[in-house]
Amino acid sequence: MIRLLWPRPGERLLPALSALLLAASFPPLHPLILPFVGLVPYAVWIQRLPVDRAGRRAAVRGSLLFGLLHFGALFYWILVALVWFTGLAVVAFLGAMALLTALAALMGWTLHRAVHEVRVPLWLALPVAWTGAEWFRAHWPGPLAFPWLGLGTSLTAFPELVGIAEVVGAQGVGFWLALVNGLLATLVLGAGGGARSAGRRALTALAAALVMVVPAAWGYWRAATLELRDVGPVAVVQPDIAEHLKLDPPVALDSTLASLERLMPRLAPGSARLVVMPEVTFTLYPRGGGSGEVLERIQDWSREAGAPILFGSLGFADDGRGGSIPYNSAFLMEPQGLADYQYDKRYLVPVVERVPLVPAAWLRRLDHFGTFGVGEGWPLAQVDEIRFGTLICYESTYPEAARRFRLEGADVLVNITNDAWYGREPLWTRTTALWQHPSHLVMRAIENRMGVARAANTGISLFVDPVGRIHGATRLFEPDLRVDTVRTTDVVTLYARWGDLAGSGAALAALLLVVAATALARRGAPAALDRPKRLD
Repeated sequence: MIRLLWPRPGERLLPALSALLLAASFPPLHPLILPFVGLVPYAVWIQRLPVDRAGRRAAVRGSLLFGLLHFGALFYWILVALVWFTGLAVVAFLGAMALLTALAALMGWTLHRAVHEVRVPLWLALPVAWTGAEWFRAHWPGPLAFPWLGLGTSLTAFPELVGIAEVVGAQGVGFWLALVNGLLATLVLGAGGGARSAGRRALTALAAALVMVVPAAWGYWRAATLELRDVGPVAVVQPDIAEHLKLDPPVALDSTLASLERLMPRLAPGSARLVVMPEVTFTLYPRGGGSGEVLERIQDWSREAGAPILFGSLGFADDGRGGSIPYNSAFLMEPQGLADYQYDKRYLVPVVERVPLVPAAWLRRLDHFGTFGVGEGWPLAQVDEIRFGTLICYESTYPEAARRFRLEGADVLVNITNDAWYGREPLWTRTTALWQHPSHLVMRAIENRMGVARAANTGISLFVDPVGRIHGATRLFEPDLRVDTVRTTDVVTLYARWGDLAGSGAALAALLLVVAATALARRGAPAALDRPKRLD
């Protein structure tokens, strides 16, 4: 089987080159040029493959290699970072790689059939196949869904460029990038030839230039003209508790309290309207009793600061069998006591919080590891007249979560997270996930024209304005407390109103391409070998 799937000579270089160029496009590197050209070698290779069944098989083999290298380079941290804490990291990494490389192979097969059998121009087939595959990756059932690092996220270091995300969403930005790649690949394929070919190349070059420049120019115009309003100062707290300490509840509690006792006096009374602490700041059940002393201390800090404190902890519900279902939750402590507000995380981290396809009852011995419950509803925390929607950790990668909060009336997004899983203080232990994770918030801010405040246990804590510009970012693995003014707008964007039309539309178009190719094959006219290949 391995010999059948392993790429043969001529099926390796260009897919591998594209895989590595695209992987380098993302944080922490994300150079500007690579997202616009990274897919070109792969697209050229697909177009030059034979039209017959052998070509389709080659497309699958080369795309498997592409997926293995690309997703392996992006998501190696699933194994490297998490294996220190659980042997399930091996299962998670191998399972993720199997699903992602299989999806890459399916994308390559679809792209080959689209350009060679349905005769769709490469410049159009590429963004449809790529964005359709990203949509399916983000919408696999339950905790199998994995929207982390869509192609559009590669440009989050240049937020002015991706202002169109407020119209078409992050996947629409990915479609735009793949479209530019497809047009450039068409130019490469059309090199040489006579006067007629030169005319077609000129038109393709003009189209590529317009497709690249017009959305980017609109994004810069948006950044320069967008009217923002101040919500007020918000404080984010970064206690910096290493994960091996957090996994020992008594040690975690003592370490966290000690860190906060040093940090909270730095917050001048009345200097913030809201104080935000990280995900599972305290490993306890605020509504379960037995944590009164800790809650009293949080209330003291709230009184001293003159502001409510949003903090992460654990919720629970009766499972109907004499046990309880734990939730990764956010609570609000006010100067007068614990508020009614509670948000239970809805999008759970695969394996770590919810093991896919395995009933939670089978995993009770893991002490809640992999058995968390899925929250319901989209409650808002209200401070004075300002309404906050809370994204817990991994939920920042889900555009739909932020969008739902906006539609519920949120003025600002708050992200509480614990990224201590992704590395430790020594440089050699830090993984790229530490920079990948917060980059998603740039897209959430642009898509919804909302300000964002992020409190991360070990960093990076930061603020994002509705343009997508990051400010007030902390250093990794240093205890810190930052206060900055959060800004927002009162506009509900087209993306917030209508959702991910670009991603779902591309997914539907990709399915229709497969149906059309299958129908042509059954009629005996899948790929007329005597017809010249179209390059446009």
